[in-house]
Amino acid sequence: MSIVLEEMQRLSPAAEIWWDSSPLDFPRWRDQFLAGAPDRASRERWEGRLRTFLCPDDPDVSLVRGVTTNPSLVARSVLATPGPWEEWIDRTVRAQPLPDLDHTFHLVYEEALRRAARAMRPMWEATGGRYGWVSGQLDPRLMFHAGAMTEQGLRIARIAPNLMVKVPGSAAGYQTIRTLVGHGISVNNTLSYTVPQFLACVDAVNGGLRDAARRGVDTTRWRAVFTHMIGRFGANTDLLHEAAARDVELTATDLRWGEIAVLKRVHRLIAEHGHPVKPLLSSLETDDPAQGFGGLSMHLEHSAGGSVAYTCKPQFVGDVVRREAELPRLDARAIHADVPGQVLDKLMWLPSFQRGYLPDGMSADQFAHYGAFTATYAEVLGNTRRLLDFVARRFQALSSRARPLSLSGHPR
Repeated sequence: MSIVLEEMQRLSPAAEIWWDSSPLDFPRWRDQFLAGAPDRASRERWEGRLRTFLCPDDPDVSLVRGVTTNPSLVARSVLATPGPWEEWIDRTVRAQPLPDLDHTFHLVYEEALRRAARAMRPMWEATGGRYGWVSGQLDPRLMFHAGAMTEQGLRIARIAPNLMVKVPGSAAGYQTIRTLVGHGISVNNTLSYTVPQFLACVDAVNGGLRDAARRGVDTTRWRAVFTHMIGRFGANTDLLHEAAARDVELTATDLRWGEIAVLKRVHRLIAEHGHPVKPLLSSLETDDPAQGFGGLSMHLEHSAGGSVAYTCKPQFVGDVVRREAELPRLDARAIHADVPGQVLDKLMWLPSFQRGYLPDGMSADQFAHYGAFTATYAEVLGNTRRLLDFVARRFQALSSRARPLSLSGHPR
């Protein structure tokens, strides 16, 4: 078990460690990671750290308590093992009376979610639905169409009881969240970076819970998480451009504090108002001492002790295992400490930081124009196209009815 991540969980019983990839990808990643150990002693130590990292069949032992996926991760997982998927696609295409490319793509995507949910189902059952959730993200091509997202979200939720629908932080996304919650469906708000998005998520969730109560919908196993894509907030190049234009000296540490400031405000709002949403940190990063950082990861060190879920990408897990000796002594009250005043004053000169940090910094129709949102959206669309093209190649090899790809998400 990772000493670093285990310590985060020890400091706060409400902390959760999640895996940011399909659970089926973990054995392959673990073996590749261990193969890169510099010596036998390191390999044995790393192997020991990872032995109980992800054990869905034994939730009392497993450090990981949930899983996140997205179109990029699904594409990476499918393309890493193309052979079995090609065979599955071929059978699926042949079974269709009128083969359709877009329909086949969605079948592939949903099958990947089904397999991930099946792997985590024992944990979900053993814990009464508390843990063992798998987040399945909506098609990014539908990101601005509430009706289409709702339709797909309902379909994803029917695949398995432990599938949580991952909905983008666009204005249409918050409409979708309310509708899905009203049906008792668990949700994960993604492509979200800011306090205004968090408040929009809370409004949507509360509205959905009222709708569910009015209809008599059972929400006893329901839950919601708000994904703060923490590393992507500071990677927003608008912050650096705005600082340069104002002669504000912005260090890598300042950017980290900006990311952490958003989390601390979200965490404080939840504690003060009892919002039924848990913050989930994604895009976690370890820090480079050459850039002036004094520890392993500010994201971990300054959120310790909080009621926070951490979804860890494979590279991040590898980094904290390799560099565990660099972890300073953690403070169980760190989440409650203030951001240094002089850093916050500096950041408040930047319009993009203000928009992300102030509760009224943006209206819902501005969320999709925020720099971090547009950058992530472009990346997710690109990876979706890669998976589409993989399906298209098999589709076109088997069917004379192959049609051009539809970037709108609807058949042409």
